[in-house]
Amino acid sequence: SDLVNKYSAEIEEMKNHALMSERRSDWGFLWGEYSVGQNDFEKAFFVATQELKKRALMLGGDAVVSMRQDIDLDTSGFQYFYLQMYGTVVKRING
Repeated sequence: SDLVNKYSAEIEEMKNHALMSERRSDWGFLWGEYSVGQNDFEKAFFVATQELKKRALMLGGDAVVSMRQDIDLDTSGFQYFYLQMYGTVVKRING
């Protein structure tokens, strides 16, 4: 939630330009359970990609390739999810 707050202005800007969903859809109906966190997938993805970009720059890279994501749902009521993103930092060489 700290990182979502950090990027709140950018997230709001994306919503205003229809680049991110305005509504908070809840996926709990898929499992017949009340859910809390699943409607925040879009925000989590945005924050994770922004943080990946920052870390690539810190390492002196120009891009992240072969980016992967892994989303795990909390099986004790589907109230939370865990998002892991990773990739390979690359540096462009002019030659």
